[in-house]
Amino acid sequence: MTGVRPRALDHVGLRVSDMDRSLRFYCEGLGLALLRRSDKGPGAASAVLRIGSQEMNLFSDPDFSAPQAGGHPAGMDHFCVEVGNESVEDLMAGLARAGIAVAKGPTRRRDGVSLFVSDPDGVRVELIVKDQAVVTRH
Repeated sequence: MTGVRPRALDHVGLRVSDMDRSLRFYCEGLGLALLRRSDKGPGAASAVLRIGSQEMNLFSDPDFSAPQAGGHPAGMDHFCVEVGNESVEDLMAGLARAGIAVAKGPTRRRDGVSLFVSDPDGVRVELIVKDQAVVTRH
């Protein structure tokens, strides 16, 4: 057993080719709630949707619609697992013991500190250590 202690799936991130079309599908079609949207330029945006007590993140970019060599097609961006480690340093030590390299981070989020690792097929996995005030509310 490694020093990583999974607690819950926190959120999933999807790459989408058309934000408006995807929001219609997920919000109007499936009944998910739009929490926030951020437009970053022509065709580029991100949105956070609520699914029960979890979130789903959507990311759109004009380049996602036409996969190119080394590009990022529409589809899975990442998924996030909440871990029960005491700190991000404790998490990083557990990952090191397991031989798993940190690909990005750690980064401060609104509700904790997260970092990214990659699975053997290149899927990005975000691991988040929630702030204690957030954890005690669950």
